[in-house]
Amino acid sequence: MSPALARLLLHTVHLMTFLALLGTGLLLFLPGLRASVTGGYSLLIRDVHRWGGVAFVVLPALVILRCGARRIFAFPRPRTTRIVWQGIHVVVTVVISAAFVATGFALWGKQLLPESLVNGSLTVHDWLTYAVMVLVGVHLADVAVTAAVARLQTATALARDSET
Repeated sequence: MSPALARLLLHTVHLMTFLALLGTGLLLFLPGLRASVTGGYSLLIRDVHRWGGVAFVVLPALVILRCGARRIFAFPRPRTTRIVWQGIHVVVTVVISAAFVATGFALWGKQLLPESLVNGSLTVHDWLTYAVMVLVGVHLADVAVTAAVARLQTATALARDSET
């Protein structure tokens, strides 16, 4: 598998598990929304969220193990500002994902942990949710701008070629 295809697979797996967690997490976090969707409290939503967290860890790990971390995370040459920005984005995503996983598993095993640790994990988990919503917005804006610039460059090149 090519590095580009491996990165695409990793991105897709991460995206799909993230969307499942975001959707179920919002239903757990917003009782009014949950009530309008399910009619009340649903243990199924909680369980899907928990096992979605397991998939959030396991599926990307399987892709990385299968394809090789060096192939997926290798910086292409030349190292442009865009490539460095994407690298920073990956690092931030990994750090936030690790924090989400740690706090999520602390919440899942709350019976085994001190109450202060569980309460802190809940606060961090909630704040990470806010931060991720902002970061997803930035990511989508970045993708949109990059696509628009690429289209503009293509149109400019085509116009230039047609003039000659």
